[in-house]
Amino acid sequence: MTKIIVAEDNRSYAEDVAEHLLDAGYQVETAHSAGELWAALSGDHADVVLLDLGLPDEDGLQIIPHLRKLYPDTGVIVLTARATMDNRIRGLRLGADGYLTKPIKFTELAAHIEALCRRLRPTHKNEQLLWVLRTSTRQIELKDKGSIVLTDKEFNFMRLLAQNRQPVPRNFLLTAMGESEDQNAASRMDMLVYRLRKKIKISLGDDLPLRSEYGGGYGLSAPFHLV
Repeated sequence: MTKIIVAEDNRSYAEDVAEHLLDAGYQVETAHSAGELWAALSGDHADVVLLDLGLPDEDGLQIIPHLRKLYPDTGVIVLTARATMDNRIRGLRLGADGYLTKPIKFTELAAHIEALCRRLRPTHKNEQLLWVLRTSTRQIELKDKGSIVLTDKEFNFMRLLAQNRQPVPRNFLLTAMGESEDQNAASRMDMLVYRLRKKIKISLGDDLPLRSEYGGGYGLSAPFHLV
């Protein structure tokens, strides 16, 4: 089922949008600040974010490029009262897939979501998916080689990477995993990665397709099917 996050600080308006989307058969979650949006995204995959530009703790135009970098497979449709052409052009150039101004017509919004989802669905279809990350059992599976249960921190780390097609910065990983960014944070992250690599190699007989990025952070060199 397609999951949509409605990021809107006006709770009444967010609930109205969510109600229409639920009636249309979508799975919906609301977020009333940028902090709640990032928490929702780190907790589970979202197919589409409906983004109000006027969130109280971070401007939506600053959020868009970060969404594009960290969650490139998630669609972004702006829902805003900022109706000027300059804002519209800027939002689209920053990476929004659509830009709708309030008051919106829900039939038009539904049409935008349907069109966006059709475009996003082909992701991975031509790639051979050998690796699977199961959220229900917190397991990594490797085709024809078995599976292994992860610790909570290992699973959260791998889920953040599996949700992204681009490398994830170290500071984002630490924050999303509930780690403090003190002087020992980098060492703790490196130790987690070392143990995870060793665990996968011993248990599944293959190297974890994980790459370190220059300047800090990690990315996957092979796609993971997140289920």
